[in-house]
Amino acid sequence: MNQMDLLQSYRSRLHHKLIGLMSGTSLDGVDAVLVDIDTDEGGNAVRVTLKDQVSIAYTPQMKEVVGRLCLPGKADINDVTVAHSGLAYWNAEAVNRLIEHSNVERTSVDAICMHGQTVWHAPEPQPFPGPEGFLTVTGTLQLGNAQFVESLTGLPVISDFRSADMAEGGQGAPLAPYIDYLLFHQKGKGVAVQNIGGIGNVTVLPADGGPLDVFAFDTGPGNMIIDQLVALHTNQQSQFDKGGAIASTGRVSERLLDVLLNDPYFAKRPPKSTGREVYGLEFTNRLLQKASSLQLSFEDTIATATAFTARTITQAYVDFVLPVTNLHTVIVSGGGARNKTLLSMIRSYLGSNIEVAVSDDYGIPDQAREAMAFALMGHESLLGRPANLPAVTGAAKPVVLGTITMQQL
Repeated sequence: MNQMDLLQSYRSRLHHKLIGLMSGTSLDGVDAVLVDIDTDEGGNAVRVTLKDQVSIAYTPQMKEVVGRLCLPGKADINDVTVAHSGLAYWNAEAVNRLIEHSNVERTSVDAICMHGQTVWHAPEPQPFPGPEGFLTVTGTLQLGNAQFVESLTGLPVISDFRSADMAEGGQGAPLAPYIDYLLFHQKGKGVAVQNIGGIGNVTVLPADGGPLDVFAFDTGPGNMIIDQLVALHTNQQSQFDKGGAIASTGRVSERLLDVLLNDPYFAKRPPKSTGREVYGLEFTNRLLQKASSLQLSFEDTIATATAFTARTITQAYVDFVLPVTNLHTVIVSGGGARNKTLLSMIRSYLGSNIEVAVSDDYGIPDQAREAMAFALMGHESLLGRPANLPAVTGAAKPVVLGTITMQQL
């Protein structure tokens, strides 16, 4: 089968089976989902059904290798090159385990929709020498060689979803909001779908709004700083604050919290996105220095970092969401949905008039939403239709996302 045959076959059917793969900025591992997508005669998705899910956690050694690639001035070009291939094996293993676990025929899967592992995201224009003087360019880098994944799984792969949006002047993020209206909108109610992975991002579904009224942006750090603090304190023996247990025993330092909140990103108006390049190890080390000067305990530091995530999320609602729509419900997904202390802080900052739920309450496991989103984006790519939301990313126009990699037989 060649690519044209794949596209013609896909577009002739109303039922499709896709695998979505997501590796987040928290460096937890690879989430793989198998979804069925049912469409109307026009190809519009009327139902996205999660059939199965598998997650593969990165080993401590793997987290160290990938984490080093995210450090400015520390990443070696050979390490980046090898990791691009090595990460393909992790993604392919997730696919193969998922197919075995779900007991589906490999040939029934139309394609793999792979996000890859972000090691650097540079959405702000930077100078670069061009053929006729200096240019200003943006960029993003997700590792995971699609050709290797195709070879290891025998399935077509759609990858590099963010670049097409950035080529049109967009931030390349957030992209997951494309699925949120389908999964979570509530008639007559304003809904915020808050993902808390390494970075926090929110999709806003305005009350009485339609798909074109959806907007989204990155709220700031999610679990990233908390995870780094725990890993440093335990010499990598623990990688996160399970359930928020450590934070629950500490006291929030309002002095440190005020310093952290005085970051220019939070005042910037959407569309906007951020990542490890801003809130990575250098940021965490500066936080630790300030915590040490205030003589904070480890528990107090974790509590304050957790409050930092909660406050940046809720303040973003006050500044950029509530002026547009009332909020009835906040639905939390990602690893932060399992942090009870973080959820409690968000509820406290929001007040009793806004319900805070988790995506599991709506039948979407917290580790599945983003992988499902990329499966849906891959579906649109196979149909030759745009899947970015320019109002969300700031792109000049809607564009078809991703690149298809497959053997030409």
